[in-house]
Amino acid sequence: MDVWTKNLSKDFERTEPYVPELLSVRPKVLRISNMFTHKECALLRWLMLEALIYFGDSSEMVTTRPGSVNSSSGFGNLGKRPLMRMQDPDQLSFYFQEPPDFMIAMMQRVGAMVGVHPNNVEAIYHLYKPNAELANLHLDNFNKYLWPHRFMSASLFLDDYEDGGTTGTEGTVFPLFLDTISGDGEVGVSSVAQEHDEVRAWQRALNDAPMHSVASDTEAYAHRRVDSREPGEFRQRVLQAAKDMCRLGRPAQIPVLPAKGTMYLWFNYLDNGEDDVRTIHAGCSSSASYKMIGTMFLRDGSGPFREHDSFWNPAVKKEDEAEEARRTIEATQASHFRFHHIPALFDLERQSVFELHGGAEAVRLARFQHLYTDVLIQQEADGRLYSQYARMLQRYPPDSEVRWAATAQDGHLF
Repeated sequence: MDVWTKNLSKDFERTEPYVPELLSVRPKVLRISNMFTHKECALLRWLMLEALIYFGDSSEMVTTRPGSVNSSSGFGNLGKRPLMRMQDPDQLSFYFQEPPDFMIAMMQRVGAMVGVHPNNVEAIYHLYKPNAELANLHLDNFNKYLWPHRFMSASLFLDDYEDGGTTGTEGTVFPLFLDTISGDGEVGVSSVAQEHDEVRAWQRALNDAPMHSVASDTEAYAHRRVDSREPGEFRQRVLQAAKDMCRLGRPAQIPVLPAKGTMYLWFNYLDNGEDDVRTIHAGCSSSASYKMIGTMFLRDGSGPFREHDSFWNPAVKKEDEAEEARRTIEATQASHFRFHHIPALFDLERQSVFELHGGAEAVRLARFQHLYTDVLIQQEADGRLYSQYARMLQRYPPDSEVRWAATAQDGHLF
């Protein structure tokens, strides 16, 4: 893979040193500042925005627009658009089945730092709308029978997301995090982190659960996810603590704070091989900005990974009927998200193009966006897609056996 790196722009050369800084041992969390260049962050944001704004459109008008792939000289091969997932009404996720050159270089960098092959690095990227609701707490690793395991996880921040100072609400929060480094003893970032008996009981339940093979994904996620339907009183309070950390902003989220190009890396297992329940975490949205973030999972085996099967291409049908129904619903919702947020998405695209190509190209892109808005209106795609959505819900009502259908209640898809 070293051959193509010689053709990359100097914008992607690593100049700043990056040294892991240990933040805690319960859980074990590291911060690596300047892990990625600002150009890499801008190009990642642009690729996500490009996939969403020009959703399913590969016309010459789009592929030759200002700031497009064709004019992105010096950045190496940018490959195909990513596959997508509509995780919930507020969040989209992107998976690059054929990663661009610079992204492979990023994965090589991360893999080299922890001693794994780049093929063992699973990278997924996300876009959240402002004030997105925190949907759940979760662990990144699964039942031990679901191999290869995600033994480490990372959050990559593509912007600073200051939101005007101390009120930003955009970090990754660990409500069971203990500060074991500052010298003040074991200080919890929230009161629930110091309820040690409750945490130990959860730890035991978590590690007793994977002692047998599982028959379903539901069993595989036992004790690994907490949402609004959680029956356990302590876990409800942990979820509320995470929501409070998001609501109270940066002071409540220390030390895991967003900074462009910074990566936070944590170990999902204890030294004895047990799952570490204290790594349970959630991503907060930004109070005023559209948050774009990368996640990387370091696995003890190479891909492809089955979790990526749920991602879809808007132009390619799934062979399985239930999966095709889910793809259609998610694609419809993604298109609606695009229509509803298009002014802000256009603005973000111009910002990324400005960082990558300069002001003149961003101005030319603004003129193109004005023309493309007329194209979208003429297509009347919003109404057409919602008619399709209505037909799908009629065919697969919430009480059907299709797996995604149970989440399509009360007007919400997920």
